[in-house]
Amino acid sequence: MGENIRKIILWLSSLHAPLGRWAPIAASALFAASGLSHSNFLRIIAYIGALALALLIGADVARPFVDPHWYPDRRASAHTLLTLPMLFVRVTLAGILGGIYTFLVFVGIGFWAPFILLPFLFLICSLIAWRNLDLWYEQGAEFEQELKELQGSQGHSGFSTPGPTAKIK
Repeated sequence: MGENIRKIILWLSSLHAPLGRWAPIAASALFAASGLSHSNFLRIIAYIGALALALLIGADVARPFVDPHWYPDRRASAHTLLTLPMLFVRVTLAGILGGIYTFLVFVGIGFWAPFILLPFLFLICSLIAWRNLDLWYEQGAEFEQELKELQGSQGHSGFSTPGPTAKIK
C-alpha cells in the first residue's frame, strides 16, 4: 500500500513540474474566479481546475518526503548560507505571497468558510509561498551557475565581450 501511494505522489508531482512556480498563483486565481463568477457552470469548472492544481501542489510539496533525493538540491544550496537579513526578507516575501494566495482563495471560498479557518488557510498558503520562493531561489542559483560556466568557457576559448575602447573627455 505504501509503495502505491509513493508512486502516485511521484506521478502527480511530475505532472506539476511544467507549471512550476506558477501553479500556486494559478490555483489561487481560479479560486477567486470561481467565487466571483455568476455562472454556475464557470464556477464549477474553476473550482475543479483550482482543486486539481491544489492536488498537484500538494503532491509537489509531499515529494521530498517520499523521495529524499528530489529537492532541494543540497549541492547548489550548500554553497550559500542563509543569513539573518536574508531570512527576514524570505519570511517577509513568503508572508506577502501567502497573504495574496490567502486572499484569492478566501474570495473563492467566500463566506462558506468561517473566519476561524483564515489563520489556518494563511499558514498553508504561506508554506506554499515559501516553497515557491525556494523554487525561485533554486532557479536563480542554476542560472548563476550557468553564467559562471559560460564566462569560464568564453575566457578559455578566446571569446570575450568587447570593452570600452574610447575614453570620454
